Amino acid sequence: MRIVALSLAAVCVAAPAFADDKCKGEVEAAFVKQRAQPAFRTVASNQTLNGPLVRTIDFVAPDAIYNKIESPTEDAPVETIGIGKWAWANTEGGWEEQPPHNAQIVTQEREAYKMPPKAAADFSCLGKVTYEGKEYIGYGTAVAKDTDGMDVVTTVYIATDTGLPAFYVTKSAKSEGPPKFVATYTYEGITVTPPTELLAGSSSSTDQK
Repeated sequence: MRIVALSLAAVCVAAPAFADDKCKGEVEAAFVKQRAQPAFRTVASNQTLNGPLVRTIDFVAPDAIYNKIESPTEDAPVETIGIGKWAWANTEGGWEEQPPHNAQIVTQEREAYKMPPKAAADFSCLGKVTYEGKEYIGYGTAVAKDTDGMDVVTTVYIATDTGLPAFYVTKSAKSEGPPKFVATYTYEGITVTPPTELLAGSSSSTDQK
């Protein structure tokens, strides 16, 4: 099913991985703290040959998740909502409640996304750094080969006031062009609500805050 494959991709790309160095613990601790928040949003933009592929994931504790994928090769976004044991998908311009076996896949994705990401690259402590005009605590990787052979570096920006991840940025190590990948994390004003037109009279129609 197309929506299941795409939503799995969204979860994988939006959850960064980290590895073992002396600063790894601080980076991982920030993502552990993120997963403990009542709600958070990830907006991940990946540059492709056809333009940016944008994936948005909203998670609201304890059991609500919203996924949206906006592809430069598709006319409309693909969306899923999972709340409790229920799931809905919007793949062709309209929301449809999913059968139990598809809803279970969305539930499994949600439970996996709740887990803090693990390590896959060494990070160095950069101290206070500025990104988009604001000061953060930065952590950076060494130069590594991306899947397309480009030399890239990744920087994680942690908010100085909250200790929460704010940005995860991968860019070329040799040029000052736009980043290849940016994940932006926010924590305020996030709700996940089931499509109300599908739930008239249903006991599951309470908004998830």
